[in-house]
Amino acid sequence: YYDFDTEYRFSEEDFAKIEKEMRDLIKSNGRFEQRNVSIDEAKEIFANQPYKMEWLNEYDAAGEALSIYTFRDFVDLCRGPHVESSKDLPRDSFKIRSVAGAYWKGNAKNKMLQRIYVDAFASKEELDAFLKMQEEAAARDNRKLGKDMDLFHFEPDYAPGSVFWHDKGFKVYRKLIDFIRERQNREGYLEISTPTVMERALWERSGHWAKYASHNYAGKTQDGKDFCVKPMSCPGGMLVFGHGLRSYKDLPLYMAEFGKVHRYEAAGGLSGILRVREFTQDDAHIFCTEEQLEEEVVKILRFI
Repeated sequence: YYDFDTEYRFSEEDFAKIEKEMRDLIKSNGRFEQRNVSIDEAKEIFANQPYKMEWLNEYDAAGEALSIYTFRDFVDLCRGPHVESSKDLPRDSFKIRSVAGAYWKGNAKNKMLQRIYVDAFASKEELDAFLKMQEEAAARDNRKLGKDMDLFHFEPDYAPGSVFWHDKGFKVYRKLIDFIRERQNREGYLEISTPTVMERALWERSGHWAKYASHNYAGKTQDGKDFCVKPMSCPGGMLVFGHGLRSYKDLPLYMAEFGKVHRYEAAGGLSGILRVREFTQDDAHIFCTEEQLEEEVVKILRFI
């Protein structure tokens, strides 16, 4: 995809014209020329492009060279590698999928840009197979099935990105958990449950507070303490393992949790039950010695 900041509003009516231009560019036998430049050179080249300049001003790589590519009169930052010439590209193995709004850097406080998505493959046969698969997936879209089969619904005004399970849907949900639980029991997993809300100090220790602050649901209680709704089950699982004395004879130790986690995903990224803000994570932890590691990796891959 590529993001554009323009007053012109792209629509599906533009797709055929853009695709024709793409094919004409491929026929032109234009070369993709790469060169490395310093950060200062890059700032000179992209001085009139505010988005590139913002990225360059944040870039810190201790003098590392930046890679730029030129195709005809278009210059862009890119690591590559690319084909040498556009003639090496197939002309009929791509299709513009859609155009959608996208906040700069994914931050809703920034300007909304227009993002054009393109599906591209090495051959037309691969593209056709993909498009057929997309048609099949659309017919089975969870949002459509959820409504048609009375499985679940969403309340975007009150709980965006959180599922309201109906009786039929929750039966499927429980069956899935029963299926996983039975197999985990067979493999010797201990099932635990950890708190949904825990104090800031734990999330600072795990790194979630500093690295994922914008995705955390957090708040301050009346006694002035900061708490966080858990975005991940791991820290709680570590605390269960760390409680009391453990012996190497206890290892390997398997712990599993159907932990309900909450993450503040951008509103534009929410998509049915595939991209949500609240979900149950079938989360498990294996505690073992270094000597047991290889065997445990093989075992968990077989189990999955």
